[in-house]
Order: sequence, then structure tokens, then C-alpha cells
Amino acid sequence: MDFAGARRRAARRAAGALRRVRPGAARRALAADLAAAVRARPRPPAGVRELCRALCEEMSARRGGRPVQLRFERFPDEIEVTGLCVEFQDFDLVIVEERAEGVQQLVILGHELWHLHAGHRHHHASGVAAERVLAGKPGWRDTALTVAARDGSREADEAVADDFGHRLATVFRPYLGRSAAVPDPVQRTLGYRGHPGAAR
Repeated sequence: MDFAGARRRAARRAAGALRRVRPGAARRALAADLAAAVRARPRPPAGVRELCRALCEEMSARRGGRPVQLRFERFPDEIEVTGLCVEFQDFDLVIVEERAEGVQQLVILGHELWHLHAGHRHHHASGVAAERVLAGKPGWRDTALTVAARDGSREADEAVADDFGHRLATVFRPYLGRSAAVPDPVQRTLGYRGHPGAAR
């Protein structure tokens, strides 16, 4: 069996295990594990972007050391996507809307981390979103195995991932200051990007 086949088989096993767990229990457990790992670090993350990078490092450790790389990019306004993840042969790349407010960036990141954890593989409009965001990055399309975008496709998967993103943002809200407000469900559903110039 080739590497991609082995990954698909592992993702199916993980998804099956998640279905056997009480609804919400797996999300609570992952959020708690990530929170404990970040709190155990010698120095607390300073700001939302450092927190997001720490979460990606901890997620990588949970996935057997497979790197989860993070980038903040501006998504085109005409594409209703604020985050996506791209699977490559040796690592996974998560891209978060750079203009979103800090807490919203954390929600988006959590959403994409859940897609990775659950083995979700979406292709509807995701390739278009990835192409627009990664334009000018030569060779990415030839080496990307799958793309999952936060674009409303596969509604059940999206709802679960969004719940996890919201849960993660709530857990880490104390790291972001008193003024940080977790976006409401309507804002999240509409892909709320925050105020212009936020989180730059």
C-alpha cells in the first residue's frame, strides 16, 4: 500500500473511532489536551499568532510528529473562505485569514485543526480557494494531496469543526485579553473576518 493509501486508511479508522465516542466528547478531549499542553510550556504564548503557532506544534506532536505548518494570508473578498488546510506528502499546511480579529483567527485555526484530526477531505471549491490564496507559490498544486476549506461544504463536518473552533477559542480566551469576544454563531457561519485591518 502506498503512503497516500495508508493515510486514507488511518483517517477512516480515526473517523470511525470518533463516531463511536459520545457526541462532543472527542472535541472536549482534544481541546483539553491542547490546552494542557500549551499551559505546560515554559513560557505562555504572547498574542494570538504565537498561540496559534503553539497549537499547531502541539497538534503536530499529537499526530506522531507530522508537521502542521501555519500561515496567515489574505483571502480574496469574493471567496467566502476564511481558512483552509492543504495536505502535502510530509506536512499539513493551515492557512488563516490574516485580516480576521484575533479571536476569530483562533476559531478558524481550531476549525481547520479539527478537520485534520477527524480526517475530513473536502474538494468542493477548496481547490479554487487554495489556488487563489497560494497563487505565486510555484509547485504547490503538484505536491498537494488534498485540500479542505472552510467553505460550508459537507455541512455536518463543517458544523462539528466550527463547534471545535469555538470551543478552542473559549478555552484560550484568557490568553487574549479582556476585550476579546468569541464571535457569535451567525458571524462564524457567515465567515466573519472582523474589522478591516484587524489582527495584522
